[in-house]
Amino acid sequence: MAGINDKNAGDIVPINATATQEEVIRDGEVKIEIERDQMKASMLVLPPQGGKPVTVEEALSALKAAGVVFGLDSALVKKVIGEGLLGKKMIIARGKPAEDGADARIDYRFDVERQIRPTELDDGRVDFYNLNMIKNICLGEILAFRVPPTDGVPGITVTGRELNPRPGRDKRIQAGKNTLLSEDGCLLTAACPGHVQLTGDRINVDPVYELRGDVDLSSGNLEFIGSIVVHGSITQGFEVRCAGDLEVGGSIEGGSVTIDGNLTVRQGVQGQQKSVVIVGGNVITKFVENAVIRAKGDVIIGEGSMHSEIDAGGSVIVGGKKGLIVGGWCRAGEEIVAKTIGSPHATITELEVGISPEKRHYYNELAQKCKDVVANLDKTTKAIKLLQEWQKRSKLPPEKQVLLEKLVNTQEQVLQEQEQMSQAKRQMDIELEQAHKGRIRAGNIIYSGVGLTIGPFSTRIRDNVEFTTVVIEDGDFRFLPYDT
Repeated sequence: MAGINDKNAGDIVPINATATQEEVIRDGEVKIEIERDQMKASMLVLPPQGGKPVTVEEALSALKAAGVVFGLDSALVKKVIGEGLLGKKMIIARGKPAEDGADARIDYRFDVERQIRPTELDDGRVDFYNLNMIKNICLGEILAFRVPPTDGVPGITVTGRELNPRPGRDKRIQAGKNTLLSEDGCLLTAACPGHVQLTGDRINVDPVYELRGDVDLSSGNLEFIGSIVVHGSITQGFEVRCAGDLEVGGSIEGGSVTIDGNLTVRQGVQGQQKSVVIVGGNVITKFVENAVIRAKGDVIIGEGSMHSEIDAGGSVIVGGKKGLIVGGWCRAGEEIVAKTIGSPHATITELEVGISPEKRHYYNELAQKCKDVVANLDKTTKAIKLLQEWQKRSKLPPEKQVLLEKLVNTQEQVLQEQEQMSQAKRQMDIELEQAHKGRIRAGNIIYSGVGLTIGPFSTRIRDNVEFTTVVIEDGDFRFLPYDT
């Protein structure tokens, strides 16, 4: 076997030879990282390896050197160093974002909601009669005010760069008809009383409220500080109130009306014995049946009044081909004019003129109160007399003595009340005596059975009277020829 070559043997490293490695010594280290938008800065503290640890001052210097000048959490820096929270990246500084400006806004001082919602009552029932469709506004009332836009608040990055905010967008009040906008554009008020509504962004006030359909469950009752136009009818159980005029394109069918102005009903009033119509001005309608009409002005009827109660401060005029007043009561301060009054069947029909219905009503109430006072005085006087007679015979018990004293005081008060009422009634009697200038005119006929009252004078027609004007002359009824 061949031996090992000595030359090659000299190149072989001995098997027990080892290389010694030098020990690495490294101090602690701070690494700072700033996000691209410069709104956050993070700090990573590496622990030392045989070297010196990072101090708070060194960490703060590193942050400053990296450009961190705002939003630094110094307490967190101390905590990281002091509590040895090393090797973990911590957000150490935060910027302040810019706060964009608020957009201008319009604050409406009325309900802009168009949806109609019935009101739920306390007992759980739902009120379909009052839907508050009309939004009433008074003259000078604030409708809306504008809150201007703001510029916003600037922000700043951790490196100190200022961030500009987006200013708020502007918005203007859209002033519509019958509105008044202030010079600075921040306040809108009503230039007239009426119904306010928002159409798009425009605010309008309309002194006349129009309802295209009927006053029924779809609309509820109407109450308005202006005038109302109803293109349909006022149906049974519903009510319309307004401070202006009311025009009804259809009819009043069992509904009721209370208004301060004039009433026009294109068709008529079919009261169904439920309608009460109270008007501050005049009434113009085609017919009235089974209804109550009270007007401070004139009541003008196109065809006829049937089985109704009509009070007019001025005149009641029934025209048309029929011109009929039959059944019920008809009272007027000045005159009543019709073609036919009453019926061949002697339907009870009562007419009164010469004094306003209000005064007549007041007089009737006053007369009734006078009767009541007399009755109360009589009862009180009899009770006093009885107790006084008892007192003469023997001493009254304490409770009866107290009763006697109360009755005497009551008697004095009732006597004063009686004198006041008697004086008021005497004054009204004088007015009634002078109220004989009213007249009743029938262009066709007044049937027998019709009751007539002019001022303080009353009569009942026994025989039919044709083409006549009824007046009072020398304290008696006179039937003159019809005066057109």
